[in-house]
Amino acid sequence: MEGHLLIAHPLLNDGFFNRSVICLTNQSEDGALGFILNFKTQFKLRDVRPQVKNGNFPIYEGGPVAKDQLFFLHTLGNDISDSVHVTDDIYFGGDFQELLHLIEHGKIKSHQVRFFAGYSGWGLDQLNREIKSQNWLVSQDASSELFLWNADDLWKQQLSEVKESYAIFANIGFDPSPN
Repeated sequence: MEGHLLIAHPLLNDGFFNRSVICLTNQSEDGALGFILNFKTQFKLRDVRPQVKNGNFPIYEGGPVAKDQLFFLHTLGNDISDSVHVTDDIYFGGDFQELLHLIEHGKIKSHQVRFFAGYSGWGLDQLNREIKSQNWLVSQDASSELFLWNADDLWKQQLSEVKESYAIFANIGFDPSPN
């Protein structure tokens, strides 16, 4: 399932993952790892790396694990050595110093890289159990188009695409009591 999207079921009642869209980047017999694409923080790269010129790239909350570490997904492929191909035109990680160099020299646009504080992780078979319990809807392979979408609209858009009958949930506010 590497490269697939996990869309939180509209009735998922989990304080952290409600309305999340996760790109799965790694899956093995040990477990799975991914990043929440639509939880944008108030922080920018320049806040954690002030020495980086042009560091106006937003940081997203990737998940509840290792929140003190910075990770990144990108569309730069072999331009960043040691990158791991996830799917289509999305890559995970690579040489961080190379990436910073490209950013400092204005050679990267914000839609080409997404930074994450932390990641989402599942133990062996945990993710499969959660999918069978319908906590997650699984979508097609992710593509760099996702980096262009407004983070606030991503869950609504993906929910409607993966299951058209759930489109009604996309327009209900987070707290349905005023609706």
